Formats: sequence, C-alpha cells, structure tokens
Amino acid sequence: MFTRFAPAAVLALTTTAVLTGTAHASTVYHAGPLAYDCRFPDTSLQRVTLVQQFTGPDTVAPGATFSISDVSGSVTLSPAAHANLAAGGSDGLKGGFTAAFVEAANAPRSSTVSATDVPAMWGADPVVIDFGGGRQAHVAAASGTVTFRADRLALILSLHRPDGAPSGPTVVCTPAPGRNTDFAPTMAIG
Repeated sequence: MFTRFAPAAVLALTTTAVLTGTAHASTVYHAGPLAYDCRFPDTSLQRVTLVQQFTGPDTVAPGATFSISDVSGSVTLSPAAHANLAAGGSDGLKGGFTAAFVEAANAPRSSTVSATDVPAMWGADPVVIDFGGGRQAHVAAASGTVTFRADRLALILSLHRPDGAPSGPTVVCTPAPGRNTDFAPTMAIG
C-alpha cells in the first residue's frame, strides 16, 4: 500500500512589489490535474498527471520583479510508468528534485529553484511523488494581467533499490497536446 507523505515544512512568505515597496495580498494559484507525456530512461513515452500550485502576490507594479514561492504539488504515475520503474528494480523514491517550470504571459521568468521531492516507498497504484519548496522570480510587463501556465516538467529522481545500486534517472516531460495548462486566477499589473 502506498503511503503519501506531506512536506515537512511549508514556506510562508510575504511577497512585496520590488519597485514600489508596496505589500500586496498573497494569493494561491492552482493548475491541474494536467496530463504530461514523459520520456523515460528506456526511451518509452509514459503518461503522468501533474497537480501544481504556488503562492504569489495578487497584484504587481508595472515593471516590478516579483517572486512566487512554494511551487509545490504532486506527480501521479500512470500504471505503465510505475511498472516501467519497478521493472528497473526500483521500489520507491529516496528523494530528488522536480523542476516544474511555471511560465507567465506578460511576466517572463528570470530565475528558478527546483522543488524537493518527498521520499516515499511505493506499492500498489497509484504512485504519487509529492514535491514542495520551489520558487521563481518574474518581471512584470508595463500593464495588463499576468497569466501563469504550467510548462516543462523534469523529474530528477533518486530511486530506492533493494540491492542498494545507484539509480538516478532524469525524466523529461511535456504537457499532453491540446491541454489547457493555465493557472487560476490571473494576476493584475497595476
């Protein structure tokens, strides 16, 4: 039976608009569940599902640099993806990082720190990899609104193997074609 673990700590940050020094209310932005296609180490294409969120200001000043924090969520492996990792001798996750990139229309990303994966042993489906603590910086445009969208996903996994052999694949994923990957709500510039 799979046991899901919650992140040990959640970052609580207040976001401040850099150019004006004006504090804005924090908002939690959500996306998902979203289907992603992932290229596994054996080159097979496997499906996973991403649910993601982060905290950011509800409004930013024109041209301001602002941060989003606690980029977190979960990746659920399809039964085929689970079987693929199990066939390689892995029975769980020792840790690793999830690079869950958040892009933004009207606010290009200027930096990213990947989220940390929460170790877990897996048994029967569903297999869920939780991640948390990521952060990014963006620069707001001169006016309008900012629409965030989930983009590329990279699972940098440190897998557990009963024989102790090292196992650390990087799995690169892209949104399944035709999916809306927008976060809600949008952010105001003003």
